[in-house]
Amino acid sequence: MRALWQTLLWIPLVSGCIPRGSARDITPNPAGVAQSAPFEGFRRGINLGNALDAPNEGAWGVTLDERHFEMAAAAGLDHVRLPVRFNAHAQASAPFTVDAAFLERVDWALDRAAARGLSVILDFHHYEELMKEPAAHTPRFLGIWTQLAERYARRPPSVVFELLNEPNGNLNADIVNEISNKAIAIIRAKNPTRRIIVDGYFWASADWLDELTLPKDDPNLIPTFHMYQPILFTHQGAPWMAPEYGTTGIVFPGPPAAPLTPALAAQRVGWVNDWFSRYNTQPLSQNPNGPAGVRAEFEKVDRYIQASGRRVYMGEFGCIDNADQQSRATYVRLIRREAELRGIAWAYWDDGGTMKAMDVKTGSWVTYLQDALLR
Repeated sequence: MRALWQTLLWIPLVSGCIPRGSARDITPNPAGVAQSAPFEGFRRGINLGNALDAPNEGAWGVTLDERHFEMAAAAGLDHVRLPVRFNAHAQASAPFTVDAAFLERVDWALDRAAARGLSVILDFHHYEELMKEPAAHTPRFLGIWTQLAERYARRPPSVVFELLNEPNGNLNADIVNEISNKAIAIIRAKNPTRRIIVDGYFWASADWLDELTLPKDDPNLIPTFHMYQPILFTHQGAPWMAPEYGTTGIVFPGPPAAPLTPALAAQRVGWVNDWFSRYNTQPLSQNPNGPAGVRAEFEKVDRYIQASGRRVYMGEFGCIDNADQQSRATYVRLIRREAELRGIAWAYWDDGGTMKAMDVKTGSWVTYLQDALLR
């Protein structure tokens, strides 16, 4: 999950009309949707977040276990996305050697996934220094990918690389394209056909997909987007967000049965206060927190698929557990269905905490999220 979402700009959304009683069964609208080409070996997946992407494994309360892979496979998922903070385990100076023991831990995770028949996305996650000082950290980023490309060159096609999770901040769209293409060239020297996932700027927002500039003659490059809109609903009360996101009790879809008074910090931020005003008062056909707003995000992806001819991947989506269970289930089911309607493979963001779907300690799923994801 991202602490940096707190700087996210608001993109106005509108909402479609559904009967209140059928909120759990919102049906995607198939009119005019694009079709993403198949992503072989990847259809439905789950993130194993807050483990290897923490500063040190276990620091954020999650340690990878055999049960992560066992539960994912038993549920019928076909892949896991493995976020890894390689930069936290690499030397600061050239050749930027990644710690051998840490790489062996990554190897273990890849092996356990393979043993369960799961494909894996090896995702370079949380390189926050690169977001702040791209010029200073680009050589290190490329040096780390040089090592990973060599180490995993003999892994099967079921292992896919993801260059860099959610570029943001000073790592603007032009720099994203520059360093992504350099990393692709490094990887292609040892992995000529391996599939590579590429995130666009602004936390992999769908709005920035069309700013990606990738080699046109490489069909194994797969742009990705993450889906957390409307952000005031999905991140309500999240402790890593700015104070204006502190209002809880937001239901999906809006409007609420009774007006919700936003937190004082929310009232002091113009766009947030305006959002709550419309959420409280506008009918379903115009409400900013509903299915038409979700579809508006997916329509951006439709346009990108149609214009570029590339397949895409949805690497993260979810909603914090501060929201009520029915609203979370309704939202997660709708996002999953909209992706599948377009043939887009997906991975739910499971962080072992506020967005947890698999409880590996008990060996059980959060039932209503399992239903929303898989039924």
